[in-house]
Amino acid sequence: MDRGGADESLDSLLDGLASGQPAPGGGAAAALAGAAAAALVAMVCRVTARDVPSESLIVNAVERADRLRSRLATLMREDIEAYQGLLDSRRAPSELRASREQAALQRATVVPLDIARAAASVLELCASVVDIVRLSTVGDLAVAIALSSAVVEASTLTARINLRDISDRQFAETTIQELEALARSVAGRHGVTRRVNARTGLEHLV
Repeated sequence: MDRGGADESLDSLLDGLASGQPAPGGGAAAALAGAAAAALVAMVCRVTARDVPSESLIVNAVERADRLRSRLATLMREDIEAYQGLLDSRRAPSELRASREQAALQRATVVPLDIARAAASVLELCASVVDIVRLSTVGDLAVAIALSSAVVEASTLTARINLRDISDRQFAETTIQELEALARSVAGRHGVTRRVNARTGLEHLV
């Protein structure tokens, strides 16, 4: 299979992240990490499915992981567009600037919130399969757990930063409530990590 196009696309994104331009930035990087986590879950479940092809939980997990990977890849692009939209709003004519900037700020908050939601779903998916995946893949699943947890934390931080400048208090309060719920979901990650340690024998080493 020719992977040249995919490699070029990834290299282009990484070059963009490393450049002096404001976008792509942290939001896109978080979405990329989330997509990688979802891809790892799909791989782990596909490997496991070779042993238990009739296990509906594993089959469904593959499909869900693929959807989440696609969703996060889309959100990576949307985050770049949202931040560019915010920059553009600040160049609008003075009589339109305030309203356009507020709309752009809301968009630049909603996208990282969506990234956090999707990453939390990846983490939830990891928890649902950690006890039944093939033992040789548990390490890969552990990486997916770590990545998805980090993406939730990073994306909620980005959303909170953008909320500071939003004047719509109802929007801000509703968003904060959801951010707090997402933070609680990440706090549950430690239970999943303990299950990983139990399966691999690491619980006796830590």
